[in-house]
Amino acid sequence: MNCPRCNQQLSIDYINDCKTTIEVDRCTCCGGIWFDKDELSQIEGIIEPTFIEIRHLPDKKEQFEKLHCPKCNNSPRLQKAVHPRDKKVIIDYCPYCKGIWLDKGELEAIQQESFIITIGKIFNFLSCLRTHK
Repeated sequence: MNCPRCNQQLSIDYINDCKTTIEVDRCTCCGGIWFDKDELSQIEGIIEPTFIEIRHLPDKKEQFEKLHCPKCNNSPRLQKAVHPRDKKVIIDYCPYCKGIWLDKGELEAIQQESFIITIGKIFNFLSCLRTHK
């Protein structure tokens, strides 16, 4: 399978979480990652609190370039969507095989969250617990 961005051969890589290991296809040239159907959903909920969110995302022009599915035989154009966790991340997905392409830095941006947001979520959760007792 070739990279939809730079057309180089994708290499098999593994993303490890404490609960699971997911086999993905990564481009060693541009750093993008191909997730087969449902693979991204297994790890995108992992949140890494950080003091400062530093995003290394492609610029808008690059994010909106037309890409084609590396997996489907007829190579349909990937659709674009804003990721619900991070509005600056534009994911590319195939409407047929349901695979998802993330450019370099996009997975990290999805998973990073500032400590302030994390603490706010904890306080909201605790206040909900108190009101439901």
